[in-house]
Amino acid sequence: MNANSDREYIDNKVGDVRTAVDDLRVVINDRFETMNGMLAAYRTETLAVIDSTVAKAVADLTKWLAAIMVAMIALFIAAAGLMVTLLSDRQAPARIPAVSTPSVIIQLSPQGATVLPAAPAGKP
Repeated sequence: MNANSDREYIDNKVGDVRTAVDDLRVVINDRFETMNGMLAAYRTETLAVIDSTVAKAVADLTKWLAAIMVAMIALFIAAAGLMVTLLSDRQAPARIPAVSTPSVIIQLSPQGATVLPAAPAGKP
């Protein structure tokens, strides 16, 4: 008698423990699914922020590289022009004489005035 009742008691207790463990497993699975959903949403938001940051960084880097390339091309052209100018054979400009020849002065008389000759006319 005792063996049967003990066995039923143990089976009932084991059944209760299994039911409790199954209930806890369901609760834990629900919690994990909830956390998994929250983490998936957080991951999606974080990836969106990272993607936008990387896109902005790539755009800025592209802009800087283009500006540096334009500046380097301008410097190369300027340096090449300077080297061509310095290395080309050109004649020195003619020197201006220290004493210049006097310039010709043209003096006009006022309109209607008689102009006297600079030297007297010869006698006839």
